[in-house]
Amino acid sequence: MHLVQLWPPLISFFLTLLGIFCMRRVFPKLRLMDRPHEYGIDRKPIPYSGGIIFFIVFFITTLIFVDITKPIAGVIFAGLLITFTSFMDDRLRLSPVFRLGVQILAGIIVVLAGVKIQLVNNPFGAPIFLDRIQLTLLGQHIWLFSALVMIAWLVLMMNVMNWLDGIPGLASGISTIAQLSLFFLSTTQFHIVDQSAVITISTVLAASTFAFLFFDFPPPKILMGDTGSMFLGFMLGVLSILAGGKLATALLIMGFPVLDAFWVILKRLLRRQSPFKGDFSHFHHRLLHGGFSQRPALFFNYILCAVFAFIALVLHSTFEKFVAFGGILLLMAITGLVLFFREKVLTK
Repeated sequence: MHLVQLWPPLISFFLTLLGIFCMRRVFPKLRLMDRPHEYGIDRKPIPYSGGIIFFIVFFITTLIFVDITKPIAGVIFAGLLITFTSFMDDRLRLSPVFRLGVQILAGIIVVLAGVKIQLVNNPFGAPIFLDRIQLTLLGQHIWLFSALVMIAWLVLMMNVMNWLDGIPGLASGISTIAQLSLFFLSTTQFHIVDQSAVITISTVLAASTFAFLFFDFPPPKILMGDTGSMFLGFMLGVLSILAGGKLATALLIMGFPVLDAFWVILKRLLRRQSPFKGDFSHFHHRLLHGGFSQRPALFFNYILCAVFAFIALVLHSTFEKFVAFGGILLLMAITGLVLFFREKVLTK
């Protein structure tokens, strides 16, 4: 990385450390603390919603180092909306339907800012073009199918990252790996399209989440809350689009959490439960129920994410990535069976 490009992540890293230092002293006085007793956790409350620092650092470094185009301005505004709503949700427990509406609105803002996906690669044939139907909304030409795919993708990434935040250190660690992967991907694509904004923002977020991980790693001294996890999921979704519509790559990097999210939603629907109702059936919870302590469970998830991130970077064709995603599905099924039998043994 060029010396000039080192400044954004360095500033991001130290701004995050400074922010955490301040929040650990100010949040207790403002009663911005978590509620461990509600989850049966026997420890003192610690500062909560510390993930607000991610947006603050992103905002400052983006204003300094990134050319503020209309799409970037839209991303900033949508990110602010997600962060503010999630911060309020950490305090007031907002309705899941209201939160979903805000997530969709954030996606619409990004669409109206001019961010588009022209096509989605098809592993079995010709690409699927998303610009067939065009509309005009608020003076902006919109590709209908592109807008629908983008909004669905952003909502998916936000909720997947939010559900990942079930063990301290998991969302921050996975985000660091994912953002570094997008950085390396963008550097390889630079000769095709200018990826300056993606390179800068991905390194800024990677440095920020890495700094946060020092305090988020068990035993945690601060928690990001939905304020941080929702914003990180939103930015991962946005940057994978701005990186040239690399949805397949991001999907492979986040393969385990995405499949876990679909599996948990399916189980809730089959049980006639609300898909928005939280529980402890996610993959990382299953690891804990299967006898893993928090740290080994974290490293297991880190290794999985890093391995498939590397595979995503070295594979070029969509079909190869599709096969690799099938490998994730098979590995997850095997791991699930192993954990199922371990749980049976431990509960006897």
